[in-house]
Amino acid sequence: MHPTSSLEEPATQQQPRLSRMFLAVALGIAVGVLTSLLQKYLDYPWLALVNAASPWLTTAFVAGALQSRLSIAVVVGVAATMMQVVAYYVTADLRGFGVSMTYVVVWTVCAVVGGPIFGAAGHAWRRAAPAGVGAALLVAAYASEAVVLYHFELGYTATAWFFGAIGLALALGLGRHRRQYPALARWLVPAFIAGVAGHVVLGLVLA
Repeated sequence: MHPTSSLEEPATQQQPRLSRMFLAVALGIAVGVLTSLLQKYLDYPWLALVNAASPWLTTAFVAGALQSRLSIAVVVGVAATMMQVVAYYVTADLRGFGVSMTYVVVWTVCAVVGGPIFGAAGHAWRRAAPAGVGAALLVAAYASEAVVLYHFELGYTATAWFFGAIGLALALGLGRHRRQYPALARWLVPAFIAGVAGHVVLGLVLA
């Protein structure tokens, strides 16, 4: 064994970890910028992908899934969602659109709350520990937004079905990883109830 190997090993291990963290932050910036740019060109139901909370929470989920430690997944989750908020409003301002500080504050709070939760959810899904929880949270985010926002509040039936279909596709895809289907099914109802409560609160704040 070389005498320096024990000193070099931690640095070698840190490099991939830092790369995954930077990738997660870059993903948040990219999604924030694209959200602002694509809002000009899309119409419903596709506009919902850049005009809803669930896709932004998906960024935190992906960011968390990339991390090897839960603590890092939580931090990176909130970093990704915060970067989405910053990138979105900076891009909107550069495009000449007015920026409401009220909405900046509201979405910043949402990022601080949702980012860590869905960062942890992505980590839990990737490692199936606990099985089903992470996948259920993301599926429920889309399903609850479909029901609360697009069906009941806005009456956009096509968009509600679209987001419901995304939720179903996520359940089928995410549940396949390490055979988490049974656990996902057990967690889906409480996750959906939590998602409905979250969207109701958000709707009251934005009303």
